[in-house]
Amino acid sequence: MPRTDLDFQFNRIEQLVSEMEAFVPPDLKGVAGFRADLAGLLVVTIAATYESCVKETLVAYAGRHHLAFGTFATNHYKRLNSRISINDLHGYTGTFDDNVSARFKFLLEERKRRIDTRIGKNIERAYKQMLSWRHDFAHAGVRNTTIEEAVLTHRLAKRVLYAFDDAFAGR
Repeated sequence: MPRTDLDFQFNRIEQLVSEMEAFVPPDLKGVAGFRADLAGLLVVTIAATYESCVKETLVAYAGRHHLAFGTFATNHYKRLNSRISINDLHGYTGTFDDNVSARFKFLLEERKRRIDTRIGKNIERAYKQMLSWRHDFAHAGVRNTTIEEAVLTHRLAKRVLYAFDDAFAGR
């Protein structure tokens, strides 16, 4: 999948956050509970976007090899859910090609190391945190993050999906 397709998906998240900030700014009195619910809805949306990115990457890769393979991948991954762990991503790369699997492992470790060295943050931990927040809010209504924290975590976590997509694209 072209990197621009991932960025299109991620830009939709940034637009949503901008609208949240414009219509319900953090300094507006009496909206703390509503903003907490918006943060929960935001992490659910982000996790669903991650799911779409993974599906599109897998289907695009399969489709580049053969139309029937692309159709198979579309049907096979249509029930993919928003709880796609790092281990699941490794599993998906290994399903298709050992080279893709090795490339993903290398790219993920390289990105993780560079970002950790530069800013002291772990992209894998951020990715896992996003999925945890999604699960907590979607299944128990637990409001345990803020819009701002969700955005910062997403900006780190999306690097995992860039590595995943780049592995399939041979970048």
